[in-house]
This record gives sequence, C-alpha cells and structure tokens, in this order.
Amino acid sequence: MIKALLEAKDLNLYKKLLRVLGDYNDKFPATGVSKMFKAAVEKGMTIIPKEKRAVEILSHVLMTDDSVPAAVTRLLNARFADLDVPCKPIYKNGNVKEVAFWARDGQVSDKVLSLLGFEKSGGYWSDAEGKKVTLVDMKSTT
Repeated sequence: MIKALLEAKDLNLYKKLLRVLGDYNDKFPATGVSKMFKAAVEKGMTIIPKEKRAVEILSHVLMTDDSVPAAVTRLLNARFADLDVPCKPIYKNGNVKEVAFWARDGQVSDKVLSLLGFEKSGGYWSDAEGKKVTLVDMKSTT
C-alpha cells in the first residue's frame, strides 16, 4: 500500500513536470526547455529520483506556485541551500549540520535540476567531495 502511494505521488510529480515544461515550451520557445521536455517524454518516469527527500524537494519546487514561468525558474535556478528548512537536505558532519549535494556518475551538484535524471537516472546525497551521506530529518527537529 505504501509503495502504491509513493508511486502515485511520483506519477503526479511526473505529470506536473511534463505540464510545466510543456506549457513553458509552448509560451517561450527556443529557450532550451524544449530539450528537457523531450528528454522527460522519452525517458518517462525514470527521470524522477527514487529517493524520498529528492521527490519532496521536486514536489515543493514544482507544486507550490501556479505560475509556469515561476516554477521553471525555480527548477532551473534553485539551490538546495535556498530551500525552506523542512525540505533542505541536511546532513551531520561532526557537530555541524551542512547542506548536502546530489551526486551522480562523479558529478556533484547543489542545484534542484540535478535531481532529475534527464541523461541518466539514479544518484545519491553526498558531501562536497561526493562521499555518500545520510540526511537528518529536519521536520522532527524544527
């Protein structure tokens, strides 16, 4: 049952992503978003990460505003450090809490767009050097 709920949430997120990218592409052609839209259609649901916090971040970025340009701007430009505290990917490094990065195939990024697997799916939360980290649940600490 829980798996079915997560898959439904992923499907809704994927549909919202297609809607946002498609609408933006129709209104503002020749911006590069068309490549992302085509990749999202071709790859299907595999572009949505399987990691729970990554899905929450994408959902937060895409579903908090009705404005398509605002959603695309946030998707393209938002960094993990800019997110609200409950969504922010935080890990504990000794006695300090730091913002995590998203790593895939040796590439480490702090942008929300990197969560989407347009070229290759998968990925994990890491530190700045690409070493895998475990996130702290900020919802229970705030």
